Amino acid sequence: MANARTVAENGSFRLIEQDNRFAVLEVRDGRAYGLESANRETGGEQRPSAPDRPDTVGAVVQPQDWTDEPTARRLFDNLNKQGDRLARTIW
Repeated sequence: MANARTVAENGSFRLIEQDNRFAVLEVRDGRAYGLESANRETGGEQRPSAPDRPDTVGAVVQPQDWTDEPTARRLFDNLNKQGDRLARTIW
């Protein structure tokens, strides 16, 4: 699998591309976190994370969270619009 490439970044959110698939991550303190919410909603494990490096960030994205570019860009834009409010509820 190829390294992930950053397509766009704003605040703590990053839109990435890997193998012609797109996803959104949250990056904080040198670590990348997936946005997959099922674990949080059910009280399960914490979000997957990995060091913030092109060869590891794709590993935090769950298979169902990879998508096409227009869908990922909409998610990225929506998350950025929510900004501080979202950060307070996640953490």
